[in-house]
Amino acid sequence: MQTIESHWDDAVNNRRVAFSAHLKRSGDAVEIQAITPKQVTFLCPKSRSELRTIGVWTEKGREMLAHQLRTSGHLTELERKIETGLAV
Repeated sequence: MQTIESHWDDAVNNRRVAFSAHLKRSGDAVEIQAITPKQVTFLCPKSRSELRTIGVWTEKGREMLAHQLRTSGHLTELERKIETGLAV
C-alpha cells in the first residue's frame, strides 16, 4: 500500500482540505482505501487568499471531512490522475 499527500479545493465552502490517502494498486488501476484529513485552510471568498489554517484533531472532524471529500467526487478524479501518471 502506498500513501500520498494531497489537498482538495472546496470552492463552495471557501477552504482547502489537506489529507493523506492510502492507495492500493491492482495492475493499472488505483483504488483509494482510506483518507485522513490533516488540516483545513480557510480562504477569502473574494481574493482566495489564505485567512487561517487549523489542524483536524478529532475523529468526528476527520469523519465529517472524509465524508464530504468522498461525496465531492474529488477522490475519483484523484484516482484517475494517479492511474494516468498526472499525479504522484
